Amino acid sequence: MKKSIAATAMAMTVLFSAVTVSAADNNRSDLTLFVPNDPVYTITVPETVALSATENTQVPITASDVKYIPEGKKISVTLEKGNGTFGRLYLVGTNEETGKKYLMTLGVKGTDGEFKSGALEKQIKGMELAAFTQDGSMNYELRPAALDYPDSTNDNLVIQKGVHYTGYLTYGIELADIQ
Repeated sequence: MKKSIAATAMAMTVLFSAVTVSAADNNRSDLTLFVPNDPVYTITVPETVALSATENTQVPITASDVKYIPEGKKISVTLEKGNGTFGRLYLVGTNEETGKKYLMTLGVKGTDGEFKSGALEKQIKGMELAAFTQDGSMNYELRPAALDYPDSTNDNLVIQKGVHYTGYLTYGIELADIQ
C-alpha cells in the first residue's frame, strides 16, 4: 500500500510540474470560434430561347449577388435534363398541313468547349454549362444537328419550313469543387 501511495504521489508531482507557470511565461489561451456565412448567389437563366436555324445560338447565364463562396468551390450550372431520351436533347414539331412529326437533335457546348449531343461518351445530362466564383455572365451554345448535315436528305436532319419546333431543358445549380 505504501508503494502505491508513493507512486501516486510521484505521478502527481510529475503531472503538476508540467503545468507550472512562472510570471514571465504567457499564462493565457486565446480562444476563437468562426462559422462562415452560407453562400449567397442568384443565377439567372433565360425563360425562353429562340434558336437560330443557320448558326449556333449563344445562351446567357448570369450570376449576381455572389458572396461567401468557400475556397475551392464554384457555383456550377449544369444541364439537369431535357425532353430527349437516352441523354439527348430534342426539339420536336409537327407539320400542321400534313400532320407529319419531326425530331431535331440539339448539340450543346458547355464549359469544356466541345459540342456534345448526348450519345454514349458525348453525354450531355449533367454537363456543366457555366461556372462562377463571382458575379458575371457566361454563354453556353446550342446547335441544331441539321447544321452538321447541310446536304442530308433525312427529314430529321433538315430543319423543316413551317414546322414550329419546341423542347425544354432544366438546369441543375449547386456548389461544386473547382478541379
